Amino acid sequence: MLPKNDIDINFDEETRAYYIIWQPFVVGMGKTVHEVLEDLRQAAHLGVDTLINSKLRDSYKGKGE
Repeated sequence: MLPKNDIDINFDEETRAYYIIWQPFVVGMGKTVHEVLEDLRQAAHLGVDTLINSKLRDSYKGKGE
């Protein structure tokens, strides 16, 4: 088990691709370490944007509680 908030970069011999496990989610994949880190960056940005957009929608419904 990884320490909380640790990023573990691995290489899969079968697919010949790198992947990242960011406790507790697998969020990045690519053929090089650079690609997998860029994929992680994009996934993290999408996750943050989605969470913020959801909170904004909720605040509009509640009129900025």
